[in-house]
Amino acid sequence: MPRIVRLTAAAPNARRVTTCAHRYELPADLEAPRLLRTWITARLAGWHLHGPSDDLLLIATELASNAVRHGGTPARITLALRCPGTGQRVVRLEVEDSGPGFDPRSRRHPVRVESRTGRGLLLVDTLSSAWGVRPTDTGQLVWAELPT
Repeated sequence: MPRIVRLTAAAPNARRVTTCAHRYELPADLEAPRLLRTWITARLAGWHLHGPSDDLLLIATELASNAVRHGGTPARITLALRCPGTGQRVVRLEVEDSGPGFDPRSRRHPVRVESRTGRGLLLVDTLSSAWGVRPTDTGQLVWAELPT
């Protein structure tokens, strides 16, 4: 069973952002996305959130599958509930792996019409309110946000 660690922190910010975050260690195997979906569903239920679940689960599946397929190493997952000063709550999913990374603006990763893969980030872009990629010291972190 993957190790689950609960983190709770209030982010110091003039806009009064509060955060409740959970961490999950994603194993580097093909069953990992299924395990992650179960874990996310439990976290959302604990926050009494049901609105973003289908879209968030699809995004999580795509990002976890990419981490397992292309990173080939365990990934670190963070699921956070943020409440910015605007009052609207946002769920943020982060998937960090030690893979080689990619540039989403690069033309080196074309999506072919006949391909069965390669559309995952298009789904993430369509379903999330914001998403991005940033390099880390050991690989990369891909994140996506959805309003609740």
